[in-house]
Amino acid sequence: MTWHVFRNAAIIFALTFGCAEAADYLRDIKPLFQQKCYACHGALKQQAELRLDTAASLIQGGESGPTLTAGDPSHSLLLDVLTGEAGFTMPPDNEGAKLTLAEIELVRQWIGQGATAPDSEQPQADPHQWWSYRTLHRPDFPKLTEADAAWCKNGIDPFIAAKRAEHRLPHAAEAAKSVWLRRVYLDLIGLPPTRAEQQQFLADPSASAYETVVDDLLNRPAYGERWGRHWMDVWRYSDWYGSRGSNEIRYSQRHIWRWRDWIVNSLNADKGYDQMIREMLAADEIAGDDIDVLPATGYLGRSWYKFDRDVWLFE
Repeated sequence: MTWHVFRNAAIIFALTFGCAEAADYLRDIKPLFQQKCYACHGALKQQAELRLDTAASLIQGGESGPTLTAGDPSHSLLLDVLTGEAGFTMPPDNEGAKLTLAEIELVRQWIGQGATAPDSEQPQADPHQWWSYRTLHRPDFPKLTEADAAWCKNGIDPFIAAKRAEHRLPHAAEAAKSVWLRRVYLDLIGLPPTRAEQQQFLADPSASAYETVVDDLLNRPAYGERWGRHWMDVWRYSDWYGSRGSNEIRYSQRHIWRWRDWIVNSLNADKGYDQMIREMLAADEIAGDDIDVLPATGYLGRSWYKFDRDVWLFE
């Protein structure tokens, strides 16, 4: 009995005097609601027309009216819901962990202090407005000085010139033809030009000489070999592990190189990224008889790990 009295007294003391520092909305309250409440009361969902992602919307409340009375925790619906005094608790059962006593006490303390929060607080952004979900549109060209406009040679240059002018950076000197040629060769195929290729380019005075070189390099098998290695890194390609069991998959497969070749060939064929993903995930379903497409499923074989702790789920 003495131990229980001592424990309860310690808890009361800690809650009363251990939080001498004022509860801070941004440090203590907002992260708490973000972790436990935003799923149902955030940007995507507002159950009971209630949003909790800003202090203003929290205080305003939803269908049941204001959630709290600043400075008066005893008349705050929010606390009644968190503690169960309202006849139910939030978060609901089986939909997330309840707030602990210490967390509820932080909310109580914040309300008692006046429920203050920064005036500049903004609501959580709608995920549907994320840049990758927006419809593509062609931006307007920025306004340039006459000198900057004269420097531009393609559709990208005006944006580079505008950003450079914003940061007060001078024009970069135009690369010599020999320097440009070496750069584009190394960038696209990973190899320098031969002496004959360099001499041919330097002897071509036409305005289309640059485009001719780029088109030629993009059409070479070496282009897919050069850039395929980067996509192999992204998709975690590696050669066969070399297990002694001839029919065993461990880390990889003996014929995984076919997937490697498919990556290279797909890049050289200018296959779209979306189509490459579809084929890697389901080539056996969408092109089961196409021997040029089936190797894409090497992605699935390569990602299979014999000693995965969850492998029993698939057996």
